[in-house]
Formats: sequence, structure tokens, C-alpha cells
Amino acid sequence: MADDYCCSIDRYLHELLDDASEQRRRAEAQDGEYQAPQLYFVVHIGEAEKMTEGGSSFIAYTISYGEYEVKRRYSEFESLCSCLCRLYPTFIVPPIPEKHSLTQYAVLQKRAKEDQYIIERRKRMLERFLNHLVVHPILSSEHILHRFLEGGVSWTEVLHSPVITGLPRTPLHSSPSRAPGSSLADGMSQPPPKIAATNSLAADVPLPSSLAPIKNIEPRWMDCELFTNKYANHFAGVIERNERRIYRKLGELSGDYSELGATLNGFSLLEHPEGLAAAIEHTGQAVDSSYIETGHLLTQMEAEVGEPIHGYSQYAAIIKQVLRFRLLKNLQLEGVEEALTRQRTKLERLLQADDEAKRLAHALDPGSHTHSA
Repeated sequence: MADDYCCSIDRYLHELLDDASEQRRRAEAQDGEYQAPQLYFVVHIGEAEKMTEGGSSFIAYTISYGEYEVKRRYSEFESLCSCLCRLYPTFIVPPIPEKHSLTQYAVLQKRAKEDQYIIERRKRMLERFLNHLVVHPILSSEHILHRFLEGGVSWTEVLHSPVITGLPRTPLHSSPSRAPGSSLADGMSQPPPKIAATNSLAADVPLPSSLAPIKNIEPRWMDCELFTNKYANHFAGVIERNERRIYRKLGELSGDYSELGATLNGFSLLEHPEGLAAAIEHTGQAVDSSYIETGHLLTQMEAEVGEPIHGYSQYAAIIKQVLRFRLLKNLQLEGVEEALTRQRTKLERLLQADDEAKRLAHALDPGSHTHSA
């Protein structure tokens, strides 16, 4: 139905997703093997070209999906992710690649933004980011995402639209979640509003201190936080560290192959017996082939192993942020409940004092005594 989509971009993306899902289903039925979701991505990032605007240069990434394409810079991807996190603070918004580190800037100096390795890595990770958004059951229908993917749209104007400028300064001043699955969403006939929608009552609630103790802790949230911390430490401290060690060892092996191949090829030129020289040369060529294949393996490992593992570590950090938001909301709720209890007690005292004042006024009123007599 037409009412199911907020715009033509929304409809088109869902049509592409349906086609990709059907292709994946057919491939699995035909081959009888699991098909990786990334083989059926509907959004792709192709070229990354250097552009100049307002006297400053930047890298623009070409986003294509179906028959459409649009160019966006990294800072626009970053602001899209930030806006979605502000709009939906209880959602696990997919991560994007980090900015350049100080080490990268120190090594590459002014060429950091144009380094081909960094650009290719960002292309792959930004492509995953967009495809994870378009398959999300709720974020895929967010109109800000559709505006991001629409050609000819000024992203600066989108960021200054009422949807973004009307957000509260902190998500802690947002209204309660009405996302599907929450208690407030049960039985709703209207589409769920944005989680970060604010109102005057929510804006007046004081911000809690993260150091304040929680009185009513639900065991399931404690278990969730403990599991997330264990998950994050395991990925960052064990899996990523071992993956980097393997990658470094393979890099050293590739370097050894390069040196050995060059040495053997040079040594073959010094040997006079043709048979021995040819054998040494063939050995050097085999070592050179191992050097090339090891280089290809390193490139493939980076794209298909290292980056997904790093992505899982980023997801762990995002989950920890969401859990922290829930913790602060819990503290905020307890603070509001305590304030309501104090105000209710104060109101009861005032009502009692008012009743007592009325009784005394009635007792001291001369007219009331005459009437009684």
C-alpha cells in the first residue's frame, strides 16, 4: 500500500530489498548452501573522488542503489549516524569507521585524508553501515535516511530542519519510548512517534548523576551489562589482539618472501651451470608467487576478517552506551518518583493545614455559634 512508505526513496529501497531477499532465497535453495547477506547488499559505494568546495578539499563517496546515486562526504555520514542516535537513543545504531587517529596523521601528515588504504577501508565500512540501516525494521523507514540517499538534497538544510533542530539537548529529556516491543507500543493503532520527541514536562525533569546509587535494579539488566562488558573485553582484548598478531606475522612472512625471492633471482644470475641457475630462478619465482599470494591473503583478511571483528567491538561499545542511557533513565525515574512522593506528602500536609484552618475559622466565627444556639 502507498501509505506504508513515507516517500519514493523508501518504496524503492524496500523493492530492492525484496528482490535481493528473493535472489538469496533462490541461491540457497539451488546450491543448498548458506549465502552471506553482504553478497546481496542493495546499497553500494563505488568511486571516492577528491572534490573542492569553499577552498577546502575533501573525499566524496559515490553511493549507488539501483538506478540512483548520490555523493556524500565522511562528515555527512558521521552526522547522519549522530542524528539517528539522538532520535533513537534506545536503538543500536550501526557504527561507522572512526576518524583518522593522531598516529595516522603523524605518519601520513597532510595526505591522511587521501591515503588509498584508508579510503578503501572506509568505503567498505560505510557500505556496511548504510546496508545495515536499510534492513533495520525501523531505521529503514526514517525519512532522514531517505533524504541522505536522495540526490540533489543539501545535507546542511536537512540538519537545520525542524526534525533535527527540535530535538532536546540531551536524550534524557526525551519522551518515553513507543518503539515496537515496548510496553507503551502494545495495542497502538498509530505509527510509533520518534523516541526523542520532547515536551515541556520532559524538559523540566532534572538530569541525574551517574554516581547516584540505583535502588531498584532489575536482574536482567545487570546480567545484560555484565555480559556486554565480558563480550567487549573478549573482542578487544583477545580476538582483535590475536587477529592483529596474525596479520603482523603474515606481513613479516610476506616481507621475508620478498627478500628471499629477490636474493634467489639475483643469485641465479651468478651461477654459470645453466641447469643450476634455472633451478634457482624457478625457486625464486615460486617464492615471488608466495609473496604475491600472501599479499592478497592479507588484503582479503583485512576486508573479510579484521573489519567485521572491529565492527563487533564497535557494536559492543554502542550497546554499552545504550545500557548507560537506560541506567541514567532509571536514575531519572527514581528521582522523579522521590520528588513526587515529597510533593505528595507536602500536599497532604497543606490539605490538613487547610482543613484545620477551616475548622478554626468556623469555631471562631460568631455567626456560627448564634446559628447553633
